[in-house]
Amino acid sequence: MSLILDKKYNKKHSKFLFWSNRFLRIFPLYWATLLVMLGFILVKFFFHVGNEDNAITHYINHAPQISPVFFDLNLINYIVRNLTLIITYDYFLPNDSTPGYLLVQQAATLQVELLFYLIAPWLVSLSKKIFSYFFIIYACITFGIIIPLHLLSYNLIYIFLSVLIYFLLGVGSYNILYKKIADKKVSTRKSLGIFATILLYLLFFNIIPLPIGNFIYYTLFFLTIPFIFKLTKSHVIDLFLGKLSYPIYITHFLTIKFFANISLFKEPSNPRTVLIIIVTIIVSQLAVIFIEEPIDRFRQKRLKRK
Repeated sequence: MSLILDKKYNKKHSKFLFWSNRFLRIFPLYWATLLVMLGFILVKFFFHVGNEDNAITHYINHAPQISPVFFDLNLINYIVRNLTLIITYDYFLPNDSTPGYLLVQQAATLQVELLFYLIAPWLVSLSKKIFSYFFIIYACITFGIIIPLHLLSYNLIYIFLSVLIYFLLGVGSYNILYKKIADKKVSTRKSLGIFATILLYLLFFNIIPLPIGNFIYYTLFFLTIPFIFKLTKSHVIDLFLGKLSYPIYITHFLTIKFFANISLFKEPSNPRTVLIIIVTIIVSQLAVIFIEEPIDRFRQKRLKRK
């Protein structure tokens, strides 16, 4: 994201252009998936097909004291949360899944990502010195006070603060390391060795005691990402996976739910898993062709006009 802000959204571009282009990147495909998921849920509910698991029944059974009035606060929050992802009272109340959190469940990570986009233009514009001070203060307060002393309940603010470190490490890694090596030739052998190091560490991460394991991981993440990105950024496989990454992420749960409601594939099995993977890739490729690429062309035109 730092690279995108630095190279594409320079000082002549407004923050609104960045935010609106991020909106166009995320929400059209999210809403399309949400609409299909909602249709799937309604068909199950009214025609009694598939298994008994259903988001509508789940909400009715678990939502706290739904009033007979249509405009119930919990229901309003539930609807608006699913439509907007970040307009919700989950910033203040515990992030509980029992009343039904999101219909596209994995989009919970998008809530955090969208919050980062709101502050990213300012973070990237900070000098290295000020950014370093900000990072130290954030790390000390979040991991030294807020989390150990349980000063926040498990709400959206707590989740955002606990994972913001990954975004900040990415920003710092770009500004401090990647800019230095971007125009320099780095041997493929060295880059592959760095790539292998982080993969090897991830394989043994669970056997390394915390918090030492986390500290090593953060350090390796910060140091290796520039070299790994430089190694893979122009590779055909990387470009292919980059195009499919968001569509696969946003549609895979829908595909899983679809197969889980077919009697032939009700029980987990290796053939079902393979079929889900294949169908998810096909659906994702169709999403790229009919949704992602047309919108991306529009986004790029908006950049060129500025």
